[in-house]
This record gives sequence, C-alpha cells and structure tokens, in this order.
Amino acid sequence: MTLAEVQARFYALVTARDGVAATVAAGGPDARGALETMVAGDARLPAIERLEIYADMYFARIRDVLAEEYPQTLAALGAAVFQELAADYLAACRPNHPSLREVGARLPAFLGAHATADERPWLAELARLERARLELFDGPDAEALTLEALRARPPAQLAALRLCLVPSHALVPTRFDVAALWRGDAPSDRDPAPNPTTLIVWRRENDVFHRAADAEEARWLGRLAADEVSFDVLCGELAVGRTDEAAAARAFALVGHWAADGLLRAN
Repeated sequence: MTLAEVQARFYALVTARDGVAATVAAGGPDARGALETMVAGDARLPAIERLEIYADMYFARIRDVLAEEYPQTLAALGAAVFQELAADYLAACRPNHPSLREVGARLPAFLGAHATADERPWLAELARLERARLELFDGPDAEALTLEALRARPPAQLAALRLCLVPSHALVPTRFDVAALWRGDAPSDRDPAPNPTTLIVWRRENDVFHRAADAEEARWLGRLAADEVSFDVLCGELAVGRTDEAAAARAFALVGHWAADGLLRAN
C-alpha cells in the first residue's frame, strides 16, 4: 500500500458518517485485515478503537466550531438536533480549506436544501446572518465618515459629496423576521413571522451590527455597495414623487443615519 493510499484510506475512515467500526464492517472481511495492516493494535486497544479516537476527535472538534460560529442556529434547534445536522453537513460538505474558520462557510446554503428547512424555512436565513456577521468581523478596515465630519462640511460641498459604503458590510435579504429571533423578541416556541426585508450588516471598529432597512433604503444600499453615488444624484432621484423639500429631508435623514451607523466610507 502506497503512502497516498494509506492517507486516503485513513481520511475516509476518520471522516465516515457512520464511524470506523460500521464502515469497516460494511467493507467485508478484507476491510478489517487492510485496516490492521495500516494501524497497529494490541490487546489493550485494537486497531479499530485506535482509529475511532481520531474519528471522534474529528467530528467533535468540527461540531464545536460550528456551534461557536452558529450559536443562534444551535439555540433554535437544540443540541441534539444540531449534532445530527452537523453530522449530515460533514457527510455532504467535507472540509476543503486548511483553516477551521472556513469549515462552516457552506452551512447556510446546505440548510436551505436540508430536511430541517421543511419545518423551519427561516433557519437558513438565520444561519446566513450569523455567517455574515462572522465574516465581517475579520473584514477589511476603512475610515468611516463620521456624523461630525459630515456636519462640518460647507453646504456648498454637499452636492458633490461621493457616497459609498465601508467595505466590511453585507446585505442579507430575508423572508422571515430573523432579526426579532436574534434579539429574543420572538417567542422561543414559535417560528419567526413572515416579514420580507433586507438586513444591513456591518462592522464598526471592533463590533459587528445589523439592522433592518426599509425597501427604499435597501435599494440605495445596494447601489452604494456597487458604486459611488453623489449626494445630488441621491436628492434628485428621491425627488421623484416627492417635493424638493421632502426629497432633501429624506436624503439628509438617510445620509445622517448611515454616517451615525458608521456605514459610509470617508473620502
């Protein structure tokens, strides 16, 4: 048996969904002999039990990482169901990155197609929010436009002000009120209510925040995420269906809110 074959066999057994003993038993009489050729056992600890130690450590460590990264999902499911979910996830989505930080990157998408979603269709959205918060915590830094700096700009310079979002942000569309579930406002024994909205998630200094954006704000946040928009363009487009005074008031309210949140990049 070559080194590559030993490595492949070791990996297959350690990561097997049903454990080492069951996998070896399913492989027929030759499988046990092949394992004992690869792993030395003795009277105190046979080869299968030695390898089970690694298999148990592999699953337990990754399950614990997933629990740390998705505490709200864990709380919603309970420990026993979450453990079964973790086993299903690892069987379908083997780790493909050397860092454990990436082991749960595919869990939100996996949840969207998992049987758990039949009873909890909001669960994947909750996991997407948790994943966005995790990734943004390590996101790129950028100096934010403060409310004080905005107020200090001469009025004549505001029209040309270029608006864009800080790089550490994400827009998470949801069909259910997972934000209420996160805050603890929704009863723990009920599903969150249907409430299509967009959550804006961002990092300010060492903290990650999220909040709901109304439909109009969400459209503008999407545009600001894609490209810079000048303040005069914002005012001009907000004036459609509004008086000039109402459009200016809405523009100042939006920009002031974004600056207070730390969402706008200084330029």
